[in-house]
Amino acid sequence: MAKKHKIIRESSAQLGQNMQRMRVAKGISRKGLAKIIKKSEQQIAKYESGEFVPLPVMEDIAKAMDEQIPKKIIRRISFIRKSETEQGTHFEEELTELYNAAFPEPYDDEEYE
Repeated sequence: MAKKHKIIRESSAQLGQNMQRMRVAKGISRKGLAKIIKKSEQQIAKYESGEFVPLPVMEDIAKAMDEQIPKKIIRRISFIRKSETEQGTHFEEELTELYNAAFPEPYDDEEYE
């Protein structure tokens, strides 16, 4: 049986990149993050490459990096994902904005002193 190729959505790819950047900026290895959130290192790699990340897992990843995703953002992501399923449409731009807010670009404090 041939392996199915998953379609990676642009918003999910952005989320994965943001999570990876934040993880690296915080000095956490994939293995370390996997251990904290009780997932495999391979699963972390999949999330970072753009595989769908369930909301509870997004929250767990943020907590593992001493961050918190505001409930307002979680509720909005949930609403949009549900709307996409019900309507069969995609809201890429809005999801990308929300994912960027959930896992913002890390910056170097020294750069801004």
